[in-house]
Amino acid sequence: MSILRATKFKVTNFRNINDSGWIHLERITAFVGRNESGKTTLLKGLHKFNAASKEKYEAQREFPRDRFTRDYKVSSAGDIPVCAVEFSVTPEFTDLVTKTLLFTAAPETVVCTRFYDMSLTVEAYPPVADPPVRAQDLAGGFDTFMKAARRLATLEGQEEQVQAVRQDLLEWATKWKEALASHDDLRAADGRKLLAQLTQEMSQKSGPLSADAIEVLEPIVTQLKAKADAPSVEDTFEKLVTENLPVFIYFENYGVLDSAIYLPRFIEDLKRAPVDPRIRTINAMFRHVDLSAEDIEGLGREAAQEARRNGQPTTDEAIAKDQERKHLRSVKMNSASLDITRRFTEWWRQRRHAIEYEVDGSYFRIWVSDDRRPGVKIELEARSKGFQWFFSFYLVFLVESEDGHRDAVLLLDEPGLHLHPTAQQDLIGFFEGLSEKNQIVYSTHSPFLVDGEHLHRIRPVVEDETGHSTINPDGWPADRETIFPLQAAAAYAMMRSLFRHRKNMLVEGMADYFYLHALAAQCRAAGRMSLPEEIHVTPCGGAKHISQMASLFLGNQARALVLLDSDNGGRERELALLKDLYAHERSGVLMLGTVLAQEECEIEDLVGPDEILPVVSEMAGKPLKLAEEDAQSSLPDRIKAAAARAGVELPNGWKGDVARRLATKWSSVPVDKFPGDILARAERFFADVNSRFEAMKQ
Repeated sequence: MSILRATKFKVTNFRNINDSGWIHLERITAFVGRNESGKTTLLKGLHKFNAASKEKYEAQREFPRDRFTRDYKVSSAGDIPVCAVEFSVTPEFTDLVTKTLLFTAAPETVVCTRFYDMSLTVEAYPPVADPPVRAQDLAGGFDTFMKAARRLATLEGQEEQVQAVRQDLLEWATKWKEALASHDDLRAADGRKLLAQLTQEMSQKSGPLSADAIEVLEPIVTQLKAKADAPSVEDTFEKLVTENLPVFIYFENYGVLDSAIYLPRFIEDLKRAPVDPRIRTINAMFRHVDLSAEDIEGLGREAAQEARRNGQPTTDEAIAKDQERKHLRSVKMNSASLDITRRFTEWWRQRRHAIEYEVDGSYFRIWVSDDRRPGVKIELEARSKGFQWFFSFYLVFLVESEDGHRDAVLLLDEPGLHLHPTAQQDLIGFFEGLSEKNQIVYSTHSPFLVDGEHLHRIRPVVEDETGHSTINPDGWPADRETIFPLQAAAAYAMMRSLFRHRKNMLVEGMADYFYLHALAAQCRAAGRMSLPEEIHVTPCGGAKHISQMASLFLGNQARALVLLDSDNGGRERELALLKDLYAHERSGVLMLGTVLAQEECEIEDLVGPDEILPVVSEMAGKPLKLAEEDAQSSLPDRIKAAAARAGVELPNGWKGDVARRLATKWSSVPVDKFPGDILARAERFFADVNSRFEAMKQ
């Protein structure tokens, strides 16, 4: 992972996006939406922020067309922002800053903004500022100088000369003190100019009679001038940030390779349109081979054959050179074929393939065989669409991430569109492994590329009535086509759990799901007892549906622990379950109040008001205050009472929205900054859950 980790971004003034608002990023983030909703626009806006391919923003093509005449001026391109990215600072970057700038502490976050002229601004939080070079320090130096001037030694016979020098120095110092009174920080341009002038005048004032006094002032001026002329801390910090920005690699379906490439035509296309997706992918392949298309064609040139066609004699030397060139080309092709086969096999695990590069005259060809028919070579374009996409993407990633000399952020536009649903599910697993080193942002409308286990990573994208793209960070939209893949993914994840997971925990709603997954991750990171990864959490849509869901799980021989809120609905459901389904497995029903030692509590009480109340207040648009008189009630009931007192009506589903927001926030909070009291309660809860699963084995 890069030493600067992208935590959120926003796109403005780009295609059909006026202002996307801040969009939080995680290790893996997915944009989901119907066609033409703006998913690609978001990815491209982010890509050009620091593209590995060096692509730049093009205002004529990309500034919102409906505002172009009114709002865009070439002269103001440096004032029009396109993409801002917030980065969190890793310990590695903190070490780099403290060693370079001798800071005791580095900023925690950095916001970089790219403009249409590709200029970049860097803002640090807390801010990085140059230590001032105070004029009053120099004025104090003049006080010391004036004392020394008054004490100048008087030599016999030079009384008048010494007195004249003494008077001149005192008047000169007084003039400078008056000049310094109107200055504060000498690091400013006018301050540095003043110090340069002072240095020159000080040299002029130096002489045999004034030397003792000048020697007092000179080191003070020299030290302050060195500080004022030193490189700006802000500029140095900005350079450190710029040099360590992760590169962004964008890949789309249009970049899929052909199996046969006509080299002369490709050479022309590369000069004409180097950023064309298909040309870019072909070029990445040649760079992996470590030969340009011109080199490959040149190594195949037959000088002896050309001599024969021109009626010239064919020499042994010409034939030997032809053979040597072709042998070098064959060695290069074979070496690259072995290398790409080895590397690609580590990525593509559905089947083992061997990839062979071959040059036939002016054609560059790609052959692929697999472990089921190892001797049968097939052209790349005859393999599955999914394999072609995966191989093409891998080449671009392999080459452009190495070009960047640092870990990259991968932007994938509709990845695996042609993959079989099972392969799309494998792609999600592949993303998990890849995201350990590279953040991934992708777009999709396939339910099989939506991770039902991590729905908080989803960012729905919709098009509003004016044709502009919007991203709602606070919840899922009502648009049926947008949420369909989300619903399907959640349902698919739930159904898979019936047969694949032997340990299951049934919870009432999505809030339980978000909180438990997020808290389990924090406990694992802190080395505390957590929820084992083999325990699958399934939200049931309310306590009233838990009995039916429990019946389905138990009927498929899958153990299911039921978690219920300690409220009236939860207690009613507990009685029903213990009377029937769990009559002989009473440890299989866990009331939250048993863990928290509270008579009335819901999942929000596991987290506590310090984290939840600020989020609800932000949602309500005004601060909410809990009352002491209802302290015995559950936290959600207390919050609803506080909202009623404030005249605020909380929206339907507010508990799930709050949980999702907090889960997203916590995913980027270092464990040493996570509230310890919440971790302690969560650990106690997970210990109870684990002990109950152990008891259910008996």
